[in-house]
Amino acid sequence: MVESQRSSYWMVIFRLIAGSIWIFAGVFDKLLNPNFFNPTSSQYVGFTIQYFAEGSPIKQFLYAVAFPHPILTGQLVMIGEISFGVLFMMGALTKLASTVAFYTNLVYFLSAAWTGAEEYGINLLLMAIDIYFLLGGAKDFSVDSLFQGSILWSSKLWFVIGSLIYLGVVILLYLHGL
Repeated sequence: MVESQRSSYWMVIFRLIAGSIWIFAGVFDKLLNPNFFNPTSSQYVGFTIQYFAEGSPIKQFLYAVAFPHPILTGQLVMIGEISFGVLFMMGALTKLASTVAFYTNLVYFLSAAWTGAEEYGINLLLMAIDIYFLLGGAKDFSVDSLFQGSILWSSKLWFVIGSLIYLGVVILLYLHGL
């Protein structure tokens, strides 16, 4: 019993840490950064996409999907990051958030890992946390715990839904850039 409680507390701590990383990135690095959407700034999202693409194994993907419309891409990334953070912290739709966050971290990892240990490490670590919560859910002290044992607890269901959402956003961005 004591070990189970300790485990639950650690899950909450991991959710809060992951959530705060996402919220910090979405709010402070993007939403509150007046230069993120300013094409004349060195912090402009378009320059970031271009810089990351240069050494990336998914360079063509970035140029086809994200680069043609950097502001829309930046807005979607910002909304996603803030949403992941809020959902993780509340423990609400954690498996869905984990799936979409995993794909986001995978794209970040493949785009920016070549730039150094910081990008490599944070995205690899967050991918592991995403998988952990996709498979195990938020459990105790979460909104999700209200649905434990129901179909809404299914990792497969949320993985499919999250995958379709991410694929839909990628297709939208690609078609928007044509």
